[in-house]
Amino acid sequence: MKGYVKRDEEGKIIIDNNGFITITCEDESIAFQLHLSEIDEKAEQMCFNVNGKDIFIDVYPGWETSEIDPIVETENDNENDSENYKVSMGTPSTSKSGNAVFPWCDASTKIFLKEYKLKRELVKNRKLKNMKLAYQEISKNLQENGFNVTPLQVENRFKTLKRAYKNMIISNRRTGRGRYICSYEQDLDEIFSARHLVPEMHGSDVEANGEENAESTESKLGISEIVRLETQMKRMIDSLQSCQRTLKTLTTKMESKSKGSSDVQHKLLQVFMEMRDMQKEAYARAEKERVQANQQREKTNRLLGEIIKLQQIKKET
Repeated sequence: MKGYVKRDEEGKIIIDNNGFITITCEDESIAFQLHLSEIDEKAEQMCFNVNGKDIFIDVYPGWETSEIDPIVETENDNENDSENYKVSMGTPSTSKSGNAVFPWCDASTKIFLKEYKLKRELVKNRKLKNMKLAYQEISKNLQENGFNVTPLQVENRFKTLKRAYKNMIISNRRTGRGRYICSYEQDLDEIFSARHLVPEMHGSDVEANGEENAESTESKLGISEIVRLETQMKRMIDSLQSCQRTLKTLTTKMESKSKGSSDVQHKLLQVFMEMRDMQKEAYARAEKERVQANQQREKTNRLLGEIIKLQQIKKET
């Protein structure tokens, strides 16, 4: 089914204050929204699965920069065109509600992702206090490269990319759906594939907020472990389903060629028995990994509980 981007009377793409565009379809009962970060400008056409239907959208250049004003007024009328272009690319536009909207492009996003991975490691190794300071340093680096972006806009960009990546993961886990893609997937895989997530603290000191941060870490470790197990289980189920489809095809061919052959029936029985044993082994491995994950989580919880008790004793003394 063909999807169309909602435009205004002048034919410009309508983008709301949060960076979302509306897609309408030939079937008027279907309409949905996409964020600009989910659009791959390098693709000629993208496909999204909505309510079990594949929606095809033509991609046009400049989706992410459609809110930028084409004319930038400066005090000095004698400035050259290259300086005007630099200002237009580095200065955020303003929405109707008065909120600054930074026009993220491919270059600025790649710089952000590269810097985010570096700063995350610094926070993880306690060389940088928290992610709030990391966003400030990323903002400085972007400004040095000609992109006038604030720390808050940097943080919002991360949240937008995280939401798009999460939607992609959730959509791709569902069976019977088309492949859902998001921009910068390889970089986002590197960021979100780590087991030990770095707590993004916006408070002051780790020691002063020890109990609160310990609870946050416990929650994130549990979620990370669950996501890993779910991914493993999905791969296992997909593999088993593929084996079952192959087995069904093989069974049909063998029955059509030699229904009355006892030798064929014997071989078929052996195949079924092997498949059954494979399934038993697969489920046994999955159960074993689940038990190990639970034991690891309980061990982590005990350690965190001891840390909290030590911190409480330290505060009382």
